[in-house]
This record gives sequence, C-alpha cells and structure tokens, in this order.
Amino acid sequence: MRASSGPGPLTPASLAVWREEVSASLSAVTRGFEEKHGYGPGENAIHPPDADDRVASGRLAEESPGFAGLAAYYGEIGTVTMSDVGNAYFLHSGARALEERTALPEAGGTVPAVLIGSDGGGILYAVAADGGVWRSRGASEDVGFDRITHDLAGFLDLLRRSVHRFEETGQPGFV
Repeated sequence: MRASSGPGPLTPASLAVWREEVSASLSAVTRGFEEKHGYGPGENAIHPPDADDRVASGRLAEESPGFAGLAAYYGEIGTVTMSDVGNAYFLHSGARALEERTALPEAGGTVPAVLIGSDGGGILYAVAADGGVWRSRGASEDVGFDRITHDLAGFLDLLRRSVHRFEETGQPGFV
C-alpha cells in the first residue's frame, strides 16, 4: 500500500511527501518506456521553486485568503511536467501563474482566478479566489469551467492518484 499525501492543509511537509511520492511514480513510468512504446520518454519531473516563484507565492498570499494553498504550494514546488502520464499534465511555475489569470465568472467573486496549468489536450486548470480548482470544458478559457475540487490539496491528490493509476495500469487518471 502506498503512503498517501491525501487532501489536507498544504504544508511544507505534506508537499514534500507529495513531491517524493509522485516523483517515484514518474521514475517508474519512465523505466522501460522506450522498450514499451518505441520512443523515449519526455520530461517527467517536479522542479523546485526559484526565487521568482517564492516572490509570486508571497504576492498570491496577500491577494486573497483563498490563495493560501497556492502560496504554500509555490513556496515549495516550481514547474511540474508529466509528459508521459495519460494525456500529459503541466503545472506552471508560481511566477508564470501569477501573470496568467482568467475572470472565471462561474466561481463568482471579483478576484481573477489563477491559471495553474493544463493537460496535453489544452484543458486548463485554474484556482479561484475561494481556493477551489476548476477545469475548462475545452481547450480555451472561453468555453467555461467546472469545479473539480474544493481546494488545491484535493487537486494535487487527484493528480497523485492519476500518476499512480497510469504507473500501475497505463490508464489515464482522474484529472
């Protein structure tokens, strides 16, 4: 049975567990990848934050109480690239996310949502000012969004489970 970094408050410790667990699964996905698929794996890595990501973390924390999870996340994790998991997942650095916003009228409120990443098909993921994570209905901001989790911890747990599922079965995940 795997350790779980399931939903709960995002702390440096919980994010370290998430990073280690997901990194181990990403390594397992790439072992024997070329023999199985006939081509080499792409990038599958969780990068540490740089100084700009940590500055973005602080700015997001000041912007909205709902961005507390984002602030904790970007204080510990930079870009995440999962090129070979399902349809691929890409989570932006804190510095990039700070600059990429969308109105997200479905979430209400006046603070624009933060676009945190996408999948390989162009589906977008955004965190609203209330902390909820939303997924676009198509490969555009203009097609609308649906809430998928109530907070970033829940989203990271879905992503973790998706990586495990792909490692174990080759089936795409839940995000």
